Amino acid sequence: MPLTDSRALPNITTTRPTGAIVFHEQRREGGGGITYHPLDDDAGGTRILPGRPLTVADARALLETLLGERTSELRWTPPNLLACGDEALVWSVPGSVRPILFRGKKDGSIRLDVPWPTLVFAATDGAIRLAAIKSRGRPTARTPLFHAPLWNVYQDGRVCLGSATVPHLDGIDAMPGYERAIFDTLFSHGNFRGNLAYRQDRGETSDGDHVRFWRELARAKATRFPPAALVPMGRRLEAWLGLERSG
Repeated sequence: MPLTDSRALPNITTTRPTGAIVFHEQRREGGGGITYHPLDDDAGGTRILPGRPLTVADARALLETLLGERTSELRWTPPNLLACGDEALVWSVPGSVRPILFRGKKDGSIRLDVPWPTLVFAATDGAIRLAAIKSRGRPTARTPLFHAPLWNVYQDGRVCLGSATVPHLDGIDAMPGYERAIFDTLFSHGNFRGNLAYRQDRGETSDGDHVRFWRELARAKATRFPPAALVPMGRRLEAWLGLERSG
């Protein structure tokens, strides 16, 4: 099958075709497939050689070429990265002592140096979900989750970002920007009053209780978040991410 009309190709004097993608259609049953075929140049023109089914790697290379972007074949991933996809990243941040900021009365702010629990970040472009775990180690798919004991976090873990901005989620380089949106934020209000086991005689934790809890940790110069203060989500990590397999 000769291919002699190359008028649509850019820079035809400096490039030569090396492969072809062929789309197949089943006329009666519907559906079809895609195959990749190497090309052979000879005196009679360019011929399409027998091909093979298009792979994910082929499709990725094609998209990178079309977008003018090319990623390296190998890249180190951070040890706290748990899962990644084209539109989402999941990673954990081990618990440690760091500042926490609350919006106080009369437009003031409260800054406390406190131990944060280990948090699991699930980020999509422009959005964050948070959960906590009791261990400082790397969680697995079966790790039980707890509510992130923070203001501005809904019951399902979604974060109300307010005026905070996060970078475009274009890979692992965006992870620090999403972490800053949590660790550097000025928490303004509680979204779910059942995310902290403190003064449980009231049945829920008020915004004032939250601030008192963190003040107590700061005064005690605590170095680890008290596990007993975490409230179970009743879900494991894989289920929270929608990756749980049935059966």
